[in-house]
Amino acid sequence: MAVQSTETVGGARPVDRTTPPWRERLVPWVFRAPLIFMVIFFALPMAMTVVFSVFERTMFWMEPGFTLFSYENFFFSARLTNFLNSMKYSLISVAICFVFGFPIAVFVRKSIPQVAQHRVVLLFILPFMVSEIIRVFALRPVLQRNGLVNTTLMDLGIIDEPITALLYTHTGVVIGEVLSFLPFIVFSGFLAMEAVPKYIFEVCDDLGVGPWRRFKDVILPLAAPGIFAGSVFIFVNGLGVALLPNILGGAGAVNAGLIATQAITALDFPLAMAVSAIMMATLMTLLWIGHRLFDLTKILTPLS
Repeated sequence: MAVQSTETVGGARPVDRTTPPWRERLVPWVFRAPLIFMVIFFALPMAMTVVFSVFERTMFWMEPGFTLFSYENFFFSARLTNFLNSMKYSLISVAICFVFGFPIAVFVRKSIPQVAQHRVVLLFILPFMVSEIIRVFALRPVLQRNGLVNTTLMDLGIIDEPITALLYTHTGVVIGEVLSFLPFIVFSGFLAMEAVPKYIFEVCDDLGVGPWRRFKDVILPLAAPGIFAGSVFIFVNGLGVALLPNILGGAGAVNAGLIATQAITALDFPLAMAVSAIMMATLMTLLWIGHRLFDLTKILTPLS
C-alpha cells in the first residue's frame, strides 16, 4: 500500500505526496544488503575454509574427503613452534602498543578540546591510507646496519658499532608490528574513553587522586573493552600479516600468515586452509573471552 501524506505549501490547498510502492519494497533491502554481503563474502568463505581444511591434497589442488592430515602436519612439526613463537612476539607488540598508544588516547580525551579530538585521532589513522607494503619496506633503510637509527646513535656517540638486531630478526618484526598497528590501540582506546564523561577527570582531581591510582582504579576499568578490542586486532594482525616476517624478519621469523603463504606456494592448499581455520578459531576464542570478561558492546555505549 502506498503511503500518502498531505503538506500545505505557501498557505495554498494541501498537496498530496504519495510514496511509490517500489520505494516501500526497496527500503527493507537497503538494510538487508550489508547482511547479505557479509554472509556471501565473509561467513560462507570462512565456513568453506574449515571444510576445505579436511579435504585430501592432490598434485595441484584438493579433492573432497575427510582427513586430519593437514592439522597433524601443523601440530606435529616445526610449524607449531613457529606459530607459538609468533604468538609470543605478537603479545610483546601488544604490550608495547599499549604502553605507547593508550596514553595518547587518554591525553586526547582529557586534554584536547572536544571539537578537535576526532581530528587529532585522524592523524593516527592517516598512515593506513598508504599501502602496507610501502610502510613496512620503508623501515628497512631506517633499521638496517647503516640506516638512520644506527647512523644517528653512532654520530651521537651512544654506540660504537651498528646494532645488528634491529633488522632481519624477531626484534625487527616486533618494531614493524608496533609501527604498523599502533593506531589500532589509539583508535579503540579513544572510542572507549569517549564514552567516559570528561567530568570524571575533574572529580579525580578534586578528590586528590594520584595519576597511578586514577589510571588503575578509574580509567583502566572503564576503558577495558576498548583496550581488549585493540589488543586483539594487533595480536591477530601480528600473527597473520606475512609481509612483516618476509621483509623485516630473518630465517626464524615465521608467523601463521607466512606459514599459509608457504603452503600455498607448495600447492598444499589443505594445509593453508587448516592454518587459516586455526587462526579463525584463535580469533573467535579471544573475542568470546573478551566479551565474557568486558562485554565488548560497551565500547560504543555512553557511561551511565
